[in-house]
Amino acid sequence: MKKKKIILGSSSKFRKKLFSTLNLDFTCISPDINESQHNNEKPEDMAIRLAIEKAKKICLLESNSLVVSSDACASCDGRILGKPLTKDIAIEYLEYISSKTIIFHTSICVMDSDTMKYNIDIAKYTIKIKKLNTEDINNYVDTHKPYYSSAAFRYEVAKDFLIKEFNDKEDDISGLIGLPLKKLTNILKNYNVL
Repeated sequence: MKKKKIILGSSSKFRKKLFSTLNLDFTCISPDINESQHNNEKPEDMAIRLAIEKAKKICLLESNSLVVSSDACASCDGRILGKPLTKDIAIEYLEYISSKTIIFHTSICVMDSDTMKYNIDIAKYTIKIKKLNTEDINNYVDTHKPYYSSAAFRYEVAKDFLIKEFNDKEDDISGLIGLPLKKLTNILKNYNVL
């Protein structure tokens, strides 16, 4: 049987860096899908749907491949906070989450392009945010430019600044950075690639 190509369906440098720790030969393809929220869609459902849609789009273009895709969705008080993309929206998000609890859902999907069958899982993180003042928010945004991170939250550079309380029930911080490696490893074992 011909060995399957492994494709990471992402343009995220954070996901690429995390995935490279698995020591697998892989290529990256950006799925470029519409990531808008559907009406009344829950954050967890949105993260799962988008990971499947990303994998499916690449699987339709690539044969003999295992496609790995992921999506992170942050919510606070029921409001989904996506990637801010601009400085103004990043500041607005950080002002909004100040002193509140934010929940991150990071999905992971592995799809076989020949059968279109997939395995999916999701990591969930609940984090209490510190009270943030305007000066600190502006400094954080100017320094770290978190425009492509859900809710303008970049764990790896802001954990001390943002987090008041966090119990990592997943026992795997990688999902907060963008790719839940523990769950991914468990899925990949089914495909005999590790």
